[in-house]
Amino acid sequence: MSQAPIKLILRNAVIAALPLTLQAGCMTSTPTPPPKPPVENKPPVDRCGPISVNTPIPGQTDSLSELLNSNKSALPSKGECVALCESLLVKKYQQSQRAPTAGIKDVDVNSCNTSQAGSQVKLDCDVTFTRISVSFPPAPPGCPPRPVVGRMPAGAHFETQEVTSELGDYFSSMAAMETAAVTAFRYLARELEAYQAPESLIAKARLAVSEEIDHAEMAGLLSQAYEAAVPHVEVDDFQLRSLFEVALENAVEGCVNETFAAACGLWQHQHAELAAFKAVMARVAEEESGHAELSWEIHSWIMPQLTEAQQQHINAAQAEAIESLYATFRAEESPHVRRAVGLPESADAMRLLGELRGNLWQNVVA
Repeated sequence: MSQAPIKLILRNAVIAALPLTLQAGCMTSTPTPPPKPPVENKPPVDRCGPISVNTPIPGQTDSLSELLNSNKSALPSKGECVALCESLLVKKYQQSQRAPTAGIKDVDVNSCNTSQAGSQVKLDCDVTFTRISVSFPPAPPGCPPRPVVGRMPAGAHFETQEVTSELGDYFSSMAAMETAAVTAFRYLARELEAYQAPESLIAKARLAVSEEIDHAEMAGLLSQAYEAAVPHVEVDDFQLRSLFEVALENAVEGCVNETFAAACGLWQHQHAELAAFKAVMARVAEEESGHAELSWEIHSWIMPQLTEAQQQHINAAQAEAIESLYATFRAEESPHVRRAVGLPESADAMRLLGELRGNLWQNVVA
């Protein structure tokens, strides 16, 4: 899919989502008087919670099976079998986009067996454990809205920061998410290279890294202007994932979340009342649209290499992600912050999602 259609689809979706009374006006160059600056309200510290939420889910069970390369003549010992099983468990869940995971604890290996399989060792084990689920929830009632989440890497951890002002909280969250996106694209470029993707895709992923660095810096400056510290962001070390796992993350984080974030960015550039933010979004929205285009190009390259079952799994994950976006915009909070940064109101977001659903996601959901 070429760059022009994706960007055109996003721009047309924004125009189509406008109320009919505004659609003609958005196509003209008639200047509008500058809006009054929004009034700042300071929510109580910690009332609005962190960007991401980690929730322990005990009593999880799983059966793992893997073929392992081994230079040893003997099979792994019982202790080695257990250690290998625990490593497989962590790898599976920390790289899953269907079940985003911040960590695994309280692992109990109920059974662990190894057997020779030609030149490899086959490991089978059953485990019980507690999974630390990570999510990026919408702001609680009475709190300012948060930036639309774009491409997030698996294993991202955000430090909680004190809320100094509603706009400061928005910009610090934006800076943290843009910082995480830097690592997401850095890892993506390495994985595309490892799987011998077309050089054009690798080059675009590397370009996205430098663009996200700039986005994070600009968001950080906005955050500083409102005396808000940027949360510290940590991402788990790089591990080469299977082609299916790369495809799954790209389909959810790129073709759904980042695509919607790009459309929202175009909307915000049109509607933001805060001049400094509007200027930042003039660049960010254009480059994020390019990142969405890259996601769809990767999707077109990678999906034919997967099995039918894997493709169905990915479609189901995308459908879940789309429904989550609908839930994010069902509440109306802090209208002055929405006006300042130009976020769509609930009805506008529903129309925007509907346009994307009809023009980009039509093969994902019924």
